Amino acid sequence: MDSKSVFFKKLSIIDFLNLIVLSIFIIFFLIGFQKTPYKGTLAIWYSLLFIFIILINRLRQSKKEFWGKKFLFLAYPLIFFFSLFESFFMILPYFNHFRFDELMINIDHFLCGVHPTVWIEIIVHPFITELMYIAYFFYFPMPLILVILLFYRKQYKNLEESLILLFITYYCAYITYFFVPVEGPRFHLAELQNVPLVGLFLSKPILNLIDFFEPNKLDCFPSLHAAIMLVTMFLTYRNAKKLFYFYLPFAFLILISLVYCRFHYVIDIIAGTVLAILCVTFGRMTYLKYREKFIFHFNDSSV
Repeated sequence: MDSKSVFFKKLSIIDFLNLIVLSIFIIFFLIGFQKTPYKGTLAIWYSLLFIFIILINRLRQSKKEFWGKKFLFLAYPLIFFFSLFESFFMILPYFNHFRFDELMINIDHFLCGVHPTVWIEIIVHPFITELMYIAYFFYFPMPLILVILLFYRKQYKNLEESLILLFITYYCAYITYFFVPVEGPRFHLAELQNVPLVGLFLSKPILNLIDFFEPNKLDCFPSLHAAIMLVTMFLTYRNAKKLFYFYLPFAFLILISLVYCRFHYVIDIIAGTVLAILCVTFGRMTYLKYREKFIFHFNDSSV
């Protein structure tokens, strides 16, 4: 066994993916180093994420068993990718000063003949607004519910594959944001909107919560709502049919909410759909081809 094989065998395929993506983000950080005012914070942030991966990997190789060990292996990549996303506002605006909203607006108008977020005002109503914001927010727990279900069922191999496909989709979108930063129609078509989006009880708190957890506002193209929702639907269809049918109406509403709530251009949704298809197709092929080169992420010989 050569040294490369030994190295891979000490990592899970999720560890390896996280290290690659972290390396890419460190490169982005170095490129924007002179411009970002968050130099020290980012250096500490990314160093801690690197240490986090190494510590989890060491724990996986340890023969010491304790309650919650496998759950920690599930929680770690979720914490990692969320932490990576939360670093965007400290680096993305200083990496790329171009904004592509005008291009997206022109593409949408060419495809639809109208500005979709303005056109859809014909159905704006407080009840519909409330429903759309709830649907938009439901996207966030959709993949989480699936992975927790697979974990609960102890379907660890299916869980590892599901996590890989989801994270490949997330990370491909994350990287794209650095090269095609788009703020969205909520900001760039505001002067054309004639009807305010006023809901009932939950729409405003949901919007405030989204703004709080997404300080970076350059993450529209491609739409991760569209991409992750479609990947999640694919995975639920394969692994949890009842959950798939439960999700189906939400999936439909989520796609409408992206335009109705003025978060995305139609071209963002099209790009997200293409991303989902590519990540499921080529991500799964890559995973099946190379998974044996890595240690199993949940490291349980009984599965």
